[in-house]
Amino acid sequence: MTLKDEILVDITAIKSPNLLNQIYEFIQLVKKNSAVSEVGNRDEVLSLAGLLSDADAEEIIATINNEFNNIEGEW
Repeated sequence: MTLKDEILVDITAIKSPNLLNQIYEFIQLVKKNSAVSEVGNRDEVLSLAGLLSDADAEEIIATINNEFNNIEGEW
C-alpha cells in the first residue's frame, strides 16, 4: 500500500466533520505553500534591493555581532 493509499484509508475512517474540515484547511495551506515555493519569490526579494543604505547595513551587522556573537557565562 502506498503512502497516499494509507492516507486515504485514514481520512475515510474519520467521521468528525470538524476534524475533516481541519484536515481540509491544512491541505489547502500545504498546496498554497508548495505553489509559492515552486514559483519562488525572486521578484519580491529583488524589489527590496537598494532600500537599505550601506551605513544602515553596517550598523545592523555591528549590532548583530555585538549582541549575538558573544557567549555569556560558562559553557
